[in-house]
Amino acid sequence: MKNLTVAVALIFLTLNSKAVDNNFRYEIDLNNTADDKIKVTLTFPKLKEDKLIFGFPKMVPGTYSISDFGRFIENVRVYDNSGTNLSINKLDINRWEIDNTKGISKIEYDVNDTYDTKTDNPIFEPGGTNIQKDTNYVLNLFGVLGYLNGHLNEPINLSIKHKEKFYGSTSLVDKDASNIADLFEIENYHVAADNPVMYSEPDTATVTVGHTEVLISVFSGAKAKRATVIAQSLDTLLQAQGKYLGGKLPVNKYSFLIYMSGGSGVSGGYGALEHSYSSLYYLPEMPDNILVPQLREIAAHEFFHIITPLNIHSEEIQYFDYDNPKMSEHLWLYEGTTEYHAQSVQVKYGFYSAKEFLETMKTKMSEAEFGFNDTLPFTEMSKGCLDTFEKQYPNVYAKGALIGMSLDLLLLHESKGKYGLMNLLNDLSKKYGKDKPFKDNELFDVITALAYPSVGSFLKTYVAGTARLPFKELLEYVGVNYTHVEKTKQFTMGQIEIGYNPETKRLIVSGTKNMNDFGKKMGYAPGDEILQINGKKISPMSFKTFRENWTSTVKEGDKLTLLVMRKTADGENKKVKLHSNVFKSEMSKYHIMNFDANATEEQLAIRKAWLERNN
Repeated sequence: MKNLTVAVALIFLTLNSKAVDNNFRYEIDLNNTADDKIKVTLTFPKLKEDKLIFGFPKMVPGTYSISDFGRFIENVRVYDNSGTNLSINKLDINRWEIDNTKGISKIEYDVNDTYDTKTDNPIFEPGGTNIQKDTNYVLNLFGVLGYLNGHLNEPINLSIKHKEKFYGSTSLVDKDASNIADLFEIENYHVAADNPVMYSEPDTATVTVGHTEVLISVFSGAKAKRATVIAQSLDTLLQAQGKYLGGKLPVNKYSFLIYMSGGSGVSGGYGALEHSYSSLYYLPEMPDNILVPQLREIAAHEFFHIITPLNIHSEEIQYFDYDNPKMSEHLWLYEGTTEYHAQSVQVKYGFYSAKEFLETMKTKMSEAEFGFNDTLPFTEMSKGCLDTFEKQYPNVYAKGALIGMSLDLLLLHESKGKYGLMNLLNDLSKKYGKDKPFKDNELFDVITALAYPSVGSFLKTYVAGTARLPFKELLEYVGVNYTHVEKTKQFTMGQIEIGYNPETKRLIVSGTKNMNDFGKKMGYAPGDEILQINGKKISPMSFKTFRENWTSTVKEGDKLTLLVMRKTADGENKKVKLHSNVFKSEMSKYHIMNFDANATEEQLAIRKAWLERNN
């Protein structure tokens, strides 16, 4: 019996050894970092092909733009079992060909980071890599791990050595008990590409939502500890999202990876990139009272991606082609409904009022109408968002969300408040799920079969067609009066766009595209940094209160004076005083909405289902 036990153990070890040998093994040593570069070693079992193509993604899911990560790969070397350096031929910006595969055993290469590399096509930081020696490493694995064509579904062992004081924040599970190395056993390349890792000295906190553990990990360039404050601020939102989704989330672990920068990055942008089990943020350093509401808005959106596209997606996403990506025609589903739910959960759970919710949707209506081609079929835009309709892509957050709202209203009307958009997505999740994609050209028919014929007609007319969304008709279902446009005169501070400069910590005039007559009289210029208004020092924290008080008390003829810091033509900063007597400017107000005080019982019932929590 003892001998039999030993024999079984030996068989198990042999089988286990073979299993490991069949894995693609990547090794990274973060302790050996130079010039913002890391070396990666890929070893793999004997392969049958006479010729191999080694490459990096041209594009990755969730980005909707060409990245060409091969631009950041240097010094690719190929070795056989004896250590001989084999020849390799670079085919294009992302691919290398190995035509002598006899005895090939490993590939080594250097990865240059994207955060500090200035190019004509910079990588948006949440989708890039940061290699900051002994400080921070942001590893979006699609920018770090190269792949061999035809072997994307092979299991992966990823070994990462790091300093003892560092912690690797990720939704992947570390199989190594060592405090100086991590081992991640990953199902395949697709899963690796979907799971970023951030290394730094730990500033982490956790929140539990149902059975799901949510990690908040923050790197602050200013060395401020932010994770606990952020976790506390997100906790209420995450609990609400958990209830909104039915109390049970489709993931066991989720991670918010947040990189906070003291200045703008090479892309000039801030934001986040979603993944199935995590989201990665690149944000400016800012005070908590500014950071928290902005982060809440972004996080509300990104977290809902655990529904779409994680559990509802097309074949184009399931079988993503990193070399020649093909787009699905259903961005209204992946990004649009996600953005709508990010707003819906906040009104249902009291983060803002029903009136504020209407104001948010009003803003999206104006963005869709005046910022984009509102008659372009959304399915066409989705298919062509990488090239022909690249500039129309941001409309997913405006019209895409409005499509989500419109579907919700239509479904609630047809079901008398019993079945809304979230119910439809739950049914689609049950029909498909993480491992079963739908066919792009069949989705509308599937939704129609699950819902109502009117929903099928809506999708064909307003999503695949050129007609503008019928807001007046749909909002009437919930007792909301809607007017497309009306002329009015009112007091404003000039109808300028206000932004924030994280380097100077001041509010700035970020745009004057829609500036009215009073704004022109004041003389605002893009880039003006606001120092004082009417002799009072104005900070990002005090501006909103000041503007609300001023708007409610100002009278015709009052004087408005701003002191701004303006950059002159020779690059110098100069204080400039802007002033004018206040007058009302004529303007067109678009998308006016208000709740009908005489709404019927049926309208009120559907309105309740639309705006109030049901659990």
